[in-house]
Amino acid sequence: MIDFGEHVAERKSLDLTPMLDVVFLLLIFFLLTSIFARPLLPLDLPEAASGQVLQEPEISLSIQRDGTLDLNGDRVIREELAEKLAVLLSARTRERDVSLRSDRGVPFGQVVEIMDLAKQAGAENISVVTDQKP
Repeated sequence: MIDFGEHVAERKSLDLTPMLDVVFLLLIFFLLTSIFARPLLPLDLPEAASGQVLQEPEISLSIQRDGTLDLNGDRVIREELAEKLAVLLSARTRERDVSLRSDRGVPFGQVVEIMDLAKQAGAENISVVTDQKP
């Protein structure tokens, strides 16, 4: 007769290493996307019921309550704004869109002046960013 040897009991538990790898990768993914999903500046945006959700343009201009200006997250002074914005807009071949974020406490005249500077620098479309009314 043939002797097959003694029966060895198989391991009955699952290997959890691949599942833990996937869980940690998902955790890192959600942490990174949540960081970049927040606005760059803490602005109190005005609300509008008729606002539309548009794709975020590459050029973003922000006016804070104290009047400081940020162009794509970099602080600029008003005298340099037109020049730096013109350089950014001239590098674009198709769309020359600018999104304007202004704090609710900024005087409207100052917002119009910044919009005028953006138009003079070559912006074709200026989108005013607002919060959705509840």
